[in-house]
Amino acid sequence: MGTLLLIRHGQASYGEADYDRLSTRGQEQARALGRFLASERVDHVFVGPLRRHQQTLAGAIETAPNLTAATTLDELSEYPAFELLQHFMPRLVAEDPRFAELTKTPTRELANAAFHTILGKWARDEWRVEGVEHVEAFADRVRRGLDKIVREVRSGATAAVFTSAGPIGVAIGLVFGASPHHMVRTSIVVRNASISELKFRSHEFDWHPERVSLITFNATHHLPRELHTEY
Repeated sequence: MGTLLLIRHGQASYGEADYDRLSTRGQEQARALGRFLASERVDHVFVGPLRRHQQTLAGAIETAPNLTAATTLDELSEYPAFELLQHFMPRLVAEDPRFAELTKTPTRELANAAFHTILGKWARDEWRVEGVEHVEAFADRVRRGLDKIVREVRSGATAAVFTSAGPIGVAIGLVFGASPHHMVRTSIVVRNASISELKFRSHEFDWHPERVSLITFNATHHLPRELHTEY
């Protein structure tokens, strides 16, 4: 059996113009991840292309010199959250005027409600727009990345995979044959710097639900309580 440690990036710069970088707390989470991984056997490292993925890996390496050279996989990128907001916010405001307040007196609670409403409609494939990745394409793209990983990781080996909540939701959903909608719903609860462990039959060459098992989901035991975050 092979082992995958699916790791969500540390806390990004939520609410700032440049979201795709770790916050100070996210950097601390990355180093805490490294302290845990330093005591684990890690034979392969894969990382998504986003800056928050790369910075989480870099922070972990500071305290885990045993981490091997990483392979970057574009397939491990997150769903197109900012594109969804850009294209669908006017439609959301037209359908629900309460969200017009975001242009006048924005609050974090209202912004979160708007995002999750848009994300839900996209995940159910109720809203789509030309040029923006739709939910089935997102799930297929992540699965292609997972296929690449399992083809490389052999029996008895462990791979650490630094990515985002969305791809982790897809991976977990694939284990249970879930719909893309439920994969995205699963991703919503994934905590920053959490680890989800999967086992798979490494003599096979693609990601098949009958050959993959979930061991742990969304674990944060390696983080002190003050570093538990979801955004």
